[in-house]
Amino acid sequence: MRGFILKGFLVAIISLLYCSFSLYAQTNIGQDARQKKSRKGMLALREKLEVADSLRLAMRHAADEGRLLQWGDSLLRSRYQHGDISSDKFKRLLKHLQHIDHRLHQDDSLLAQNNRKVNFDTLYLAKPQERWTIKFRTNLSGAQLETYGKNGPTPFHGVVNADYRATLSVAVAYRGLAVAVALNPAKLVGKNKDNEFNLNAYSNRYGFDVVYLSSATYKGTISSGGEEIPVGKDMLRQKALNINGYYAFNGRKFSFPAAFSQSYIQKRSAGSVLVGLSIDGQITDMDGTALTDNIPTKIKLFEIGIGAGYGYNLVAGRHWLFHLSALPTFDVYTHSNITSGGQRINMKYSFPSVILTGRSAAVYSWRNRFTGLTFVLNTSSIGNENRLQIKRDKWRLRLFYGFRF
Repeated sequence: MRGFILKGFLVAIISLLYCSFSLYAQTNIGQDARQKKSRKGMLALREKLEVADSLRLAMRHAADEGRLLQWGDSLLRSRYQHGDISSDKFKRLLKHLQHIDHRLHQDDSLLAQNNRKVNFDTLYLAKPQERWTIKFRTNLSGAQLETYGKNGPTPFHGVVNADYRATLSVAVAYRGLAVAVALNPAKLVGKNKDNEFNLNAYSNRYGFDVVYLSSATYKGTISSGGEEIPVGKDMLRQKALNINGYYAFNGRKFSFPAAFSQSYIQKRSAGSVLVGLSIDGQITDMDGTALTDNIPTKIKLFEIGIGAGYGYNLVAGRHWLFHLSALPTFDVYTHSNITSGGQRINMKYSFPSVILTGRSAAVYSWRNRFTGLTFVLNTSSIGNENRLQIKRDKWRLRLFYGFRF
């Protein structure tokens, strides 16, 4: 009996071991098949990338030799050989194509010559070796108006904010010459009627920002005499233009583009004293409220300021770059007035009337790629609290990812 039990026990153990081995073998076979499939897919992807890179290098060599549109020549010859175009048309198109190719080669040579110029300290700055840069960007911007003053003996204070504006954009740069296309999803579906235009140009020595905003989405409250007066959308409409420019004295070592356009590489930390010019113009139309005795009011502001500030690029480790700068300008010319009930009242200048431009950035770079964020703030203050003081803030936050090739 014991022999029979022992024999059954041994059979059970052998069966269990056989099942375990079979399961293990099937699992390994399945894993091997998946690994082989994965390796096959990686090899196929690698081959495609190598073909794409070979094509890129071939086009680069063709561009260096003035044959950038050589593929177009091949297409024309193929169409001619198949009888799709006549001999005269083939010769005319080929001549036109060769003329364009020659012109592109000349322009590319000029860009290359300009790009090879070294007017900076190579211990602190460098230019990317790659010709092309592609960036994907997400922009978020906003604006705020804050007013102080007195309506007769009664003081008032108001704060209104415009709707946030978000855009998606793609920028393509070749040898530092860039073109960008932006899309506002909210505007496409009719949820935001504001219009905004931004133009930025930064170099190591000088640069500028141009910001135009037309907004009818301001909303908030005005406090006066213990009463809260609501301000809804379309009750306050504003058109504003802000232009500010800078000149950096230490442009050989300090680079704005390294932080904001990535067309330079900051290798060591450096800073610079800045001088700047700011121009700010605003036209604000406000429907009649209890504060203005239900009389529509228009406010026109125009100011020009000059000033000085400082900017600094901090290089942290091998990958990080941090930027911070502030450029306050003080008004040297103002022309502002208020029109209400058919009467226009000029606003007297009150020192200090200031336009401040602040910039900050954080960039992380590795190999031929980079990502980060930038922030630009324009704030101005004009007027007198005893009559009317207007403070305006306009800001833009940008997130980006890009690569060079």
